[in-house]
Amino acid sequence: MKQFVDVLACWAVRATFWLLGLLPQSARVTIFAALFRFAFVVVPRLRQTIRINLAIAFPDKSEEWYREITRKNATEMGRLLADTVRLPRLDEAWVHSHVDIPILERYAAAQGTPGVLVATGHLGSFELLGHAIGLYGYPLSAVARKFKSKRLDAWWTGLREARGNTIIDRKGAFREICKCIDSGRSVAVLFDQNVKSKHAVFVDWFGKPAATTRAFALAAIKTKAPVFVASMRYLGGDTYRVAGVECDCREIYADETLDDDVKVQCITEKISTIYCAMIEEFPEGWFWLHRRWKTRPPGEPERVY
Repeated sequence: MKQFVDVLACWAVRATFWLLGLLPQSARVTIFAALFRFAFVVVPRLRQTIRINLAIAFPDKSEEWYREITRKNATEMGRLLADTVRLPRLDEAWVHSHVDIPILERYAAAQGTPGVLVATGHLGSFELLGHAIGLYGYPLSAVARKFKSKRLDAWWTGLREARGNTIIDRKGAFREICKCIDSGRSVAVLFDQNVKSKHAVFVDWFGKPAATTRAFALAAIKTKAPVFVASMRYLGGDTYRVAGVECDCREIYADETLDDDVKVQCITEKISTIYCAMIEEFPEGWFWLHRRWKTRPPGEPERVY
């Protein structure tokens, strides 16, 4: 019975993707945005989480601004799903005419051995970001959580890997990240979500300490890889821009007076500062419904939400 349900669920998702793929992009965005707005209304926990997160990140803004960003956030979340649906239909010509990557030349120059470590997260259409990089000729590996359903996971992973990218299972990812980097392949890590304290380094995130994965910085230290921070921003008219910043960590790597814990702190602070600045420029695009500040440092009150 369980196997039957698994097969049925997988085919239901695939059929839904296929049907939605027949619609214009604007219609898909409208449908998904409406679903998110409905969820924000009927699920108090989501609405409360978004409001708390916005107040932490932007304490000086008005209630009207919070409501406006929440409304726009539903649209951008809808766009993320709509873009994901159409990934199989997007080719090299579409990406080159719709996705601008100003830092591409510098990113290309950094390719080599070791590969490049890319810090990214849930800002804008992040699935399209990986797809576009692959179609620009620089496929990479990305760390992602597996689905429990093996059939669904195999199909979803196939979508993500269609343009030369590969997916690294989030469980036990560190060794594979280092292996890829050492072989000259670039790796993207989504680092902007809360983690448990045993896996965390606490860094400033909009003025409040946030539990952030240690894995990215540890891999950087081990491989001495070039580090970039990247995100995707919607510009209007079905066009996008990849915001990218090279984050020079060579002095941190070479400083023998620092132990690894201090180096992890320094590197994670650097990439977090850059990424928070990207969120400030495109606040409606971030994943505000995630409880980013859930895990607290020792000595702080345990509950934020």
